[in-house]
Amino acid sequence: MAKEEVDDLLPDKDAAKEFYARYEPKEILGRGISSTVRRCIEKETGIEFAAKIIDLSNDSHDGGGDGKTMLEATIEEVKILRLVAGHPYIIEMHDVFESSTFIFLVFELCKNGELFDYLTTVVTLSEKKTRYIMRQLFEALKYVHSKNIVHRDLKPENILLDDNLNIKLTDFGFARVLQPGQKLTDLCGTPGYLAPEVLKCNMFEDAEGYEKEVDL
Repeated sequence: MAKEEVDDLLPDKDAAKEFYARYEPKEILGRGISSTVRRCIEKETGIEFAAKIIDLSNDSHDGGGDGKTMLEATIEEVKILRLVAGHPYIIEMHDVFESSTFIFLVFELCKNGELFDYLTTVVTLSEKKTRYIMRQLFEALKYVHSKNIVHRDLKPENILLDDNLNIKLTDFGFARVLQPGQKLTDLCGTPGYLAPEVLKCNMFEDAEGYEKEVDL
C-alpha cells in the first residue's frame, strides 16, 4: 500500500472513541509530515469543523524543533492555543481528544483555505486589500506578543481565510511562551521565511539570541 494511501486511513475507532462519538470525519483537507486535516461534522449541531489528526505511533524527538517529541510539542501547542483563544484573527480551537496513538485537534473551519493559495489564484492584490489583510495580521500578532508568545513560523501557508476573507493566524507548532528576559537561539521555522535574527544565532557563536522581533 502506498504511503499516501496509508496516510488517508482513519484511526481505528477504538483508539479515539470520544472523537467519533461527537464528530463524523469527512474528506481530507490537507496533510503534514505526521498529521492529516479532515473536514468533520459535529453530530449534535451539524456544524462543520476541521480536525487535525496527529499520528503519535512513530513519535520521536523532532516535534517542535527543539528536541521535543511530537506529543510534547502538541501539548505545548494546545497550551498556547488556549492562551491566545478568543481573538477574531486567530484560529479557534474547539476540542481536543487524545488516545495512546493519536491526538485530535478540532478547529473552526476556514473554507477559503490558505492565504498562499488565495494569492496564487488572484496573482495580485490591490493596495486596499493588502492593507486590510496586513492590519488583521498585525492585530493578531500584537495580541500574541501581549501574551509573551513568539510564533516563529509566519508565512502565507499559516494564515487561513474564513468565509468573509478575514484572516485566521494558525499553526502554533513552533510558538513559545517567553519568560521575562528570555532569548531563544534554536533554528526553527520554514526556509525562505526565516528571520535574519534566527539565522544569525546559528551562524555566530556570540549572537545574543532573539525574541518577538522575529515575527515582524
